[in-house]
Amino acid sequence: LPAALPPLPVGASMAIWPLAAVLDAGNGPGGLEPPLYCNGGKWLHPLFDLLEVEAGVGDEAEAFAAAGELFLHDRVIGRAAAFLALRAGIRTAYADLVSDGAVAVFEAAGATLAWGERIPAIGCATEAELRDVRDGDAAWPLLLARRNAGRPAEA
Repeated sequence: LPAALPPLPVGASMAIWPLAAVLDAGNGPGGLEPPLYCNGGKWLHPLFDLLEVEAGVGDEAEAFAAAGELFLHDRVIGRAAAFLALRAGIRTAYADLVSDGAVAVFEAAGATLAWGERIPAIGCATEAELRDVRDGDAAWPLLLARRNAGRPAEA
């Protein structure tokens, strides 16, 4: 992890930077550049949105492709967010609050997760539903179903 963690931008619940930029931020006079991506959404929506941006076409998708390894700073990472972050290719992350389940998911993947506070579980139905899921591919359809259950029907 970097010696100095980048703060979340005002109003953001998560932000993504190129890992190299975060690691080098203390070495240059200009400081850290703005994040590649930030989102102020709730629940898992920022990570779902990130996956859509990465898979898309255009300047944002190209910026992600060119960035190399990514660094995530998130307010809260539970088990579900850990699966989504890893699916997005994020192998280094920091959260203000993490669950034991998130730590286990990152450790099983050989990825790095640091935190400000660690608790046994996030008080969320999604965390409970994924308690016994060990594989990101098995978690994916469950996460999509929970996301789609919360969306209004299209007209």
